[in-house]
Amino acid sequence: MSATASAPVRDWLLGVIKREFMPFRFAAEMLARAARKTPRAARNWLSDNNAPDAEALINLMVSCHTIADEVNRFVEERRAALERQECPGSGLPYAASGSDTTKDHPRRAA
Repeated sequence: MSATASAPVRDWLLGVIKREFMPFRFAAEMLARAARKTPRAARNWLSDNNAPDAEALINLMVSCHTIADEVNRFVEERRAALERQECPGSGLPYAASGSDTTKDHPRRAA
């Protein structure tokens, strides 16, 4: 996905975060604590300079149910818009198996 195509998603996510945290006096500190990131990173999100990375977003979703609900609702809307198309990689032989026995594509340990 190109940067221009993802800009609306980024702007939407930052809007959700701002709605949840901006009303508070120590918004950046509270946001940083919820995302397990630095207050500086949180200030950058609140000022639209950067967006949270995947780890920070997951941490926000875990600690803030309203953000989790908004993100899940957004995902469901995107799914509905795609009319339940299959993932292009779902037809590959190694993607269908849950085993670690595929020789050409070994799974990495977590």
